[in-house]
Amino acid sequence: MSNKNLSLLFTGQGSQFPEMGIDFVNKYDWVRKRYSMSSKILGYDLLEAQKDPSLINLTQYSQPMIFVFSSIIIDLFKDYLHENFSKITLAGHSLGEYCALYFAETLDFEEMLEVVKYRGDAMSIVSDPNKYVMYAILKKEDSKIDETLFGDGVYMANINSDRQVVICGLKDKVNQFKEQNPIGKFIPLNVSAPFHSDLMKDSAKIFSEKIKNNLFKKINIDLISNHKLINYKNISEKEYSNQLSLQIHSPVMWSDTIQYILNEEIDTFIEIGPKKTLLNFLPKNFQGEKYSLCSIQDFNNVQG
Repeated sequence: MSNKNLSLLFTGQGSQFPEMGIDFVNKYDWVRKRYSMSSKILGYDLLEAQKDPSLINLTQYSQPMIFVFSSIIIDLFKDYLHENFSKITLAGHSLGEYCALYFAETLDFEEMLEVVKYRGDAMSIVSDPNKYVMYAILKKEDSKIDETLFGDGVYMANINSDRQVVICGLKDKVNQFKEQNPIGKFIPLNVSAPFHSDLMKDSAKIFSEKIKNNLFKKINIDLISNHKLINYKNISEKEYSNQLSLQIHSPVMWSDTIQYILNEEIDTFIEIGPKKTLLNFLPKNFQGEKYSLCSIQDFNNVQG
C-alpha cells in the first residue's frame, strides 16, 4: 500500500444485499450495538428489514441500510487511512456523498443516520413503478449522448463513465425514447423513482425543511460533491444542507468527478460500501492501486 495520495469512493443505492454487516456483527460487540441503536432511530429492526425482499430495495429502507454498513467500515478503518496517506480526497455516488460527509466528521453517527432517513423518506414520495423508470445505458462506441437528446419527461440522471449513463423519467416517455434512440444497451434498474431529475424537486424541498436545524461542522478535507463538483471544504458549513438538497434533483456527474480527482495526482482508490461498483468506472488507463473495502476479508488486502 502506497503512502501517497488516496481517493475514497463511497457506494450508493443499489449495492445493498440481505447479509451485509452480519460478519461485522458477529465479530464486534460495538457493531451489534450500532445496529441496535440504528433500529431505535429508524423505528424498525434494520437487520431483519434487510432480509425482507419486499423492503430491501425500497428507497426509504435501502439508504439507511447502506449508510449504517458503510459507517462501520469507516469507523474501523479511518485512523489507518489517515496515518498511511499524506492526502485524502473523498467522493460518494448519490447516497455515498453522505457516507463521505460522515468520514469527514461533519455530523456524528446518530445525526447523519437521521439525515439519511429524512432523505430516503423524502425521495420515496416520488415512487411509483407504474409511472417512473430508470435505465443504465451501455453506450455504443460511436454514440454521442448529451443534453440535446433529453426533455419532455426524459432526464439524464447519472454520467458514470465514458461508456455508461443513466436516464430516468416518466415510464411511457422513457420507453419511447429507448425505441427512438438505439444508442446502446438499455438495462432497467431496480428502482421506482426518477432519481436525480427535476421530478425530485418536491422531495428536495421536503428534505431541506427536515434538515434545516442540523448543525453541520466545517470539514477540513477535500470532498467533491455530485452537484457541480463543488468542494465542501471550500464552502461554508451553512451551505451544506442546501448543497445536499440540490444534489437530490441534480444529475450525478460521476465521470467528471473522477477526472477532477485524477487531476489531483491520486495514486490509490479505495471504494467503501456493500459491493464494489465505482471502481469499475475508473478509466482503463489508470495505473495506480485499486481496492474495495466491502468485508472483513478485504481488510487484509488493503493493509497488506
